[in-house]
Amino acid sequence: MDMDMSEYREEFVNEAREHLQILNQSLLDLEHDESNMDLLNNIFRAAHTLKGSSATMGYMEVNKLTHRMENVLDAIRNGKTGVTSEVMDAIFDCFDTLEVMIDEIESDTPSSIDVSDLVNQLDGLLVEGGENAGSEGSGGPVGPAGSDAPPKPEKVEEPEKPPETGQVTPLRGEELKIANDAINRGLSVFKMQVELEDTCALKSVRAVMVLKNIGDHAEILATVPGDEAIEDGEFGPGFDVIFGTEEDGNVIKESVEHVNEVAKASIIPVIIESAESVPESSTEDESKPKSESVLGAAPALQKKPDVVRSVQSVRVNIEKLDSLVNMVGELVINKIRLLQIQSTHQIKELDETVSNIDRLTNDLRDEVMQMRMVPVDQVFKRFPRMVRDLAKKKGKEIEMILEGKDIELDRTVLDEIGEPMVHLIRNCVDHGIESPGERESAGKPKSGTVRLIARREKNHVDIKVIDDGAGIDPDKLRTKAVDKGIVSKEEADAMNDENALLLIFAPGFSMAEAITDISGRGVGMDVVKTSIEALGGSVSIKSDAGVGTEVTLKLPLTMAIIQALLVGVAHNVYAVPISSVLETISVQTDSIRVMGQQKLITLRGSVLPLVWVHDLFGNVSENGHEEVTAVVVDRGGQHIGLVVDSLLGQQEIAIKSLSGMLAGVRGFAGATILGDGKVIMILDVASML
Repeated sequence: MDMDMSEYREEFVNEAREHLQILNQSLLDLEHDESNMDLLNNIFRAAHTLKGSSATMGYMEVNKLTHRMENVLDAIRNGKTGVTSEVMDAIFDCFDTLEVMIDEIESDTPSSIDVSDLVNQLDGLLVEGGENAGSEGSGGPVGPAGSDAPPKPEKVEEPEKPPETGQVTPLRGEELKIANDAINRGLSVFKMQVELEDTCALKSVRAVMVLKNIGDHAEILATVPGDEAIEDGEFGPGFDVIFGTEEDGNVIKESVEHVNEVAKASIIPVIIESAESVPESSTEDESKPKSESVLGAAPALQKKPDVVRSVQSVRVNIEKLDSLVNMVGELVINKIRLLQIQSTHQIKELDETVSNIDRLTNDLRDEVMQMRMVPVDQVFKRFPRMVRDLAKKKGKEIEMILEGKDIELDRTVLDEIGEPMVHLIRNCVDHGIESPGERESAGKPKSGTVRLIARREKNHVDIKVIDDGAGIDPDKLRTKAVDKGIVSKEEADAMNDENALLLIFAPGFSMAEAITDISGRGVGMDVVKTSIEALGGSVSIKSDAGVGTEVTLKLPLTMAIIQALLVGVAHNVYAVPISSVLETISVQTDSIRVMGQQKLITLRGSVLPLVWVHDLFGNVSENGHEEVTAVVVDRGGQHIGLVVDSLLGQQEIAIKSLSGMLAGVRGFAGATILGDGKVIMILDVASML
């Protein structure tokens, strides 16, 4: 039994997280649209499904909590309880507890959570609202007759003497319509009676396995009791399944009997009444003549093409996907080597083959990289709930707006931006948005707005965090930076407002007057900047005092296989990610000016600082005296010219992360292997300057 549970645990956890996300988002929306029955039904279905699957797996604490949630939700749906702040807070507390419990299930850790207080709180809400809490063993929502809640399946009367194999059983009403439709599609209809052993511990698990075995060979038309009752284990020693198939019924019977703890499976051929003889409005009319057709006797002309239910998607362990990406990277390296050999030796017989390998490898690379792409909504969807809770704690009214949720990023990039974005949004709530009273005094709406926007820009993605709060005063930044010794008074006075805003990224800088549990511990924007630049991205900020603040994260689409510009410096070759390159220029040495220790030129009316790469790495430059070559790169919105000895061309490279002594070395984003086997370093423009 333990082995069976472990087999299904991962699937249960994945599905439970999906249902919890539906609960979370729908609850947030319901707070702003209390009369939306579609939202309420979505929440109810998610809670009901989680209740059933947890009972199936034997996670009774999860089942107990979701059962009580379901009762409260049903009371809301029937108008017995309103969508009050107390009710919503209680359900959100249940949601948080369920998340922790699912984490414990995933790690196979014994649960340390006692849900009795939450259960009592939910039962208390029902009593206050005039609704009965329901008994512990109740299998469904409690509600008055005629409510919209899914009715608990009626108890099915077992026949005094079950029909033996070879007998027939008539169908009427809805079952008749379903079976008749199946026969019209060329299927044969059977009814199977399944009995489980008396010692079966988790009946619903075995029942689901039986249904899966039948579904592999047939189309399940109906079950008695209904599928929800079977999922919840609410049936006696057995249940019935009506299905249509083109296969031999005995083959399906044998596959069911092979399921552990199945005591007996009986196949019963079905006779049906023709659709013409039974009106749709009537479920039973014994007075009308019946045209009986034995199972499988449908005319051959009525048979329609097979209906194949195909699998549309599969779940793949992320480690396998990462391994596949690594292998594709190696394939790209060897493809480049083949192209170089063919270019050097011009072997006519290999022209077509090498060309095909180039094309196929590129297609394979694109497909694999696309498999790693994940919608930013995977990260975005956690923030509305966070903003709600933080705003409530701070006594503020804040609405969060999400845009561009379908924009996709590499999974590796997406995994790394979660924490930086948490800090940015916390800053919006704590420092940015004013209290309702302050906003009204300033002539603003009482409720503030935080906007989270994702946009695709060429070969990168911009993520913007925008608030309509108090903004940042550059003068206060200058004063704070001088007080903390980050810059001198003279340097602060010489800064324009744009550069003064960049002071917020200085290590240890914080504008908080007091430390709170939300922000203000001096480990803020510098951590955001460091994290984003480590991904090969950049951070910029714009703010207007009294109007609001906008922080932009510029992120690469992927971190596995990228296009790079190869440059020569002395006898070394380096790679510069194309995403950082704006252009390449030739610079006459007599046009270079010196300001302090900084060399610069004027490029199309703008000042461009120049940095000699050979100086950074202690190499001897081979640049000529009259003209030098510079690669203009973007570093957090600032343009800088990297002076190199030569440009060697553009090439796709597979990024290899640095480990050991090289891990975290400033100036390098990783390494790659060229087609000739030479290992070169990839420059990290953000950290090297």
